[in-house]
Amino acid sequence: MRQHILSLLSDALPTVDFSSDFLFSELDSLSIVNILMILSDEYGIKLDSSDVTPRNFKSIDSLVSLVESKLNR
Repeated sequence: MRQHILSLLSDALPTVDFSSDFLFSELDSLSIVNILMILSDEYGIKLDSSDVTPRNFKSIDSLVSLVESKLNR
């Protein structure tokens, strides 16, 4: 799942460094909205503004954890 998410997001947002130790600092509001839409559409989950936290957007691994937590509900 990690590689799939990384591939999806890298293709959609090629200027973002997804290997960053603090991904949140790499993103602007449009990038965040794009990530939410891409992951929601790809995995059929509901992501909204309450999910946008520095903890959830810290790294690609934290985004994977967010998706997994939504899938397990």
